[in-house]
Amino acid sequence: MHKVVGIGLIALLIGYVLWIATAGTSFAPQETVVVNSNSARNATEEKSLDIVTLLGFDAIPSIQEPRFVDQNTANETYDPYELVLGVEINGDARAYSVPLLSRHEIVNDVVGGKPIAVTW
Repeated sequence: MHKVVGIGLIALLIGYVLWIATAGTSFAPQETVVVNSNSARNATEEKSLDIVTLLGFDAIPSIQEPRFVDQNTANETYDPYELVLGVEINGDARAYSVPLLSRHEIVNDVVGGKPIAVTW
């Protein structure tokens, strides 16, 4: 199980890097921050640090209209130990896969007639 998870994480990382490389995402320009040194020897010394933006604005797409499967399909498709976030509003129950949320980070949905945002 741990080997499968490790291989899956490596594959996810490689896929993510390839997605970034081919998606044409525009990165924000680098910013430079000047930090004063707190050392007692040289309190006037300044250090220059670069802030690197890894992902541009809206680089991770949200899920706008999630699709759900019935319980039998879910039992056949998902690992029995897969983590999910669950919500129930007005008798309407949903389960959101944590591995899926790790790739999208937010799901906009309507549960029990109420609009919700599921985040991870």
